[in-house]
Amino acid sequence: MRPTVRRRLTVAALFMLTCGISTPLAAYGVFLPVLAEAFGWSRGAISTALSINLVLGGLSGLGVGALADRHGPRVLLVPTVALAGAAFALVSTVGALWQLYLFVGVLGGVGMSSFYLLSATTVARWFDERRGLALAIVLVGFNLGYIAGGPLAAWLIAEVGWRAAYAFLAGGCGLTTMLAALTVRLPRPAEAGALGVSSRLAGGPAPAPERGVTLRDALADPRQWCLNVAWLLLGGLAFMVTVHIVPFARDQGVDLAGASLVLTAYGIGSVAGRVAAGAMSDRTGTVTTMRAAYAIQALALLALLWLPSREALFGSLAAFGAGFAAADTMIAKVIPDVFGVRAIGAIMGVLTLGWRLGAALGPAAAGFLYDVSGSYAVPFGAAPLVVLVSWALFSAATSPRARG
Repeated sequence: MRPTVRRRLTVAALFMLTCGISTPLAAYGVFLPVLAEAFGWSRGAISTALSINLVLGGLSGLGVGALADRHGPRVLLVPTVALAGAAFALVSTVGALWQLYLFVGVLGGVGMSSFYLLSATTVARWFDERRGLALAIVLVGFNLGYIAGGPLAAWLIAEVGWRAAYAFLAGGCGLTTMLAALTVRLPRPAEAGALGVSSRLAGGPAPAPERGVTLRDALADPRQWCLNVAWLLLGGLAFMVTVHIVPFARDQGVDLAGASLVLTAYGIGSVAGRVAAGAMSDRTGTVTTMRAAYAIQALALLALLWLPSREALFGSLAAFGAGFAAADTMIAKVIPDVFGVRAIGAIMGVLTLGWRLGAALGPAAAGFLYDVSGSYAVPFGAAPLVVLVSWALFSAATSPRARG
């Protein structure tokens, strides 16, 4: 097989993997009010299962990234994505809150530890030039899960009930992602040469030491911590919004089917924002693209607060999705630019742990604040400020003075 064809197939497989694994995750916001009504559990308690998932997935990712640096992505991707599909399918059997924590939190967390981390690092090793667009195409699968996951879950719940809905949705996605993962590998040195990719990006032994720093060097670098906290804040914000926007909309009188379409608006915006940012960054640079992404997020969240109509809700979520997806792609893209690829899996594992910690804290904090106050005013009101702080930290990490 020609190297160019193999590279495209790898991008396609990673796209399928990110789309499939994110679909049951995206649907969790639709199932949240259904589970609350079925069992009488609070929204904060149900959100905690997702928080456990994200924290354990981040911790597992530390080992996953380091092992992938040595053995390649396939050996980690196949078992983890299969576990994730099985874990979410088992939600169909829950009868107690601890079971939800076990299936979604523990098993699902370990299962979902690899897909984003290894998708991004694999793209970095297949592409030197035009990496922004390739990364965007792969990660846009994550957003397509939000386009399809919400309405599909709502339709399945109405047709077959929530238990069968989760079993069908998660089981099918788990099988699809496992088959896609079986085809993923790093480029061989001969393929790297034919593609014009630097030998330092190829799999297997390199003729010279790879460019970049070690994990120990990165942990001592202030830029890593700035990027880590910037990504943590973005992860917390995005998951807070996407997990709670369905109950937020329902509290405003929108029915479940209509509220689930808010996730579709977010997904559509994310697809457009991610692809546009990938292409734009290859031409104008990562930092310029990131400025636009942060500005869009801040304006969208302000509109969500100031324009509380149904139309504004859909428009704001589409714009926020575009801005977040663009920013998320740019952080993933800038990591090999800042730290090189010598230990990219291990370094990406540390950074995605920060993202996951934020994503774990955001939904749980918003859920418990709602339980205490009966309103989403505090978490959604603070969201624009979170964007500005993340922006400042990213700027500090990527400034010329920080490199010196």
